[in-house]
Amino acid sequence: MNRQRGTSRTLTGSRIYIRRGKYQYYSPVPLVNPATGKATKWHPLCKVEEGELKARTLLDALINRRNEEPDDGDFLIWFRKWKTKIGEKRTKDTPTDPARAQVWETGGKALMSALGVVEEAFRKSNLAEITPSIVATFVDQWEGRRSAQAYRGHLTKFFAWCCRKGLMNTNPAREVTVEAPPQRDVYITDEQYTAIRNACLVGKDGRPTRTGEMIQCYMDLLYLMYQRGTEIRLLKWSDVKDDGILFKPTKTEKSSGTKVLVPVGADVKTVLAKLKRIRKINSMYVIHTEHGQPYTAHGIGSLFERACERAKVEGVTLKDIRAKAATDASNSGYTDEQIKTALAHTDVSTTRKYIRSRQTPASEVQMQLPPGTKSSG
Repeated sequence: MNRQRGTSRTLTGSRIYIRRGKYQYYSPVPLVNPATGKATKWHPLCKVEEGELKARTLLDALINRRNEEPDDGDFLIWFRKWKTKIGEKRTKDTPTDPARAQVWETGGKALMSALGVVEEAFRKSNLAEITPSIVATFVDQWEGRRSAQAYRGHLTKFFAWCCRKGLMNTNPAREVTVEAPPQRDVYITDEQYTAIRNACLVGKDGRPTRTGEMIQCYMDLLYLMYQRGTEIRLLKWSDVKDDGILFKPTKTEKSSGTKVLVPVGADVKTVLAKLKRIRKINSMYVIHTEHGQPYTAHGIGSLFERACERAKVEGVTLKDIRAKAATDASNSGYTDEQIKTALAHTDVSTTRKYIRSRQTPASEVQMQLPPGTKSSG
């Protein structure tokens, strides 16, 4: 049975809900609330008794605030020019492979949404007036979250561009520090991994699932090949060679360009043979849907989450399988440098943090009471 909504959509196609006696708009991405100056997804519009027409009118005004207003500062002019340049570069760098192009497009939409939040927050500002404290006030809305680092990064790049153009002499974002989010330390035990894997095969109704074996194979390849989920989801049969599989991680192909050749060991060959046996359609992709297309991150993530629920395993994600592989490799005696190469990390310090946060050090120190002391029973 589907979970009942906590709110009810009342205005067709508008994303307006009734909450606490008010019509409130839920934005798919954070927008700056003009009343508070803070970025949020929920935006109160008006009281219910004021009517749907007023709610729609206020929503239209909220969304259309992106048009230039008389009191906009020069930040808006230059930021839009920079944002256009960023968008044009991303379009030029779009991968030729359709599946990778789709992933690239999704990332581009997320980037433009984030830049839209920055644009709204600073649209009234002039470049000469922006100080580190103003930047800090903005990013502190996401204190302790990765979003704070991301927004500071966007502003740092924009202000650096302004300095190159002679529009500014200093970069106010560089003076702002943000708190790093807590290092994720979840480690999937062998027992949890097996329980989730088994739960992939049987649904809540006790019947076999249509996708169970495919998701099992996806989990196994994530572990055996220790790559990011995107690389396994987009892996093609043509990429599988006798000497191994050459991975060029999508996350770093436009930056460091790091790549790694992963050998096809006995267990990997077993999984690949199983995939050929269970597939219902001849797809070019190793892991694919019943229609032969690669899974989306959301789609395959949802299937994994349901399996976790059935297995009664909480607090784990698909990304934790890669971390489990790296941690298990470390515990098996592989060096940090070897694991760094396997994970396609550019810096071994990243690898060390990745592994150490999931390892529990065991103390070898055993103390004894001082001579002449008796332990009371």
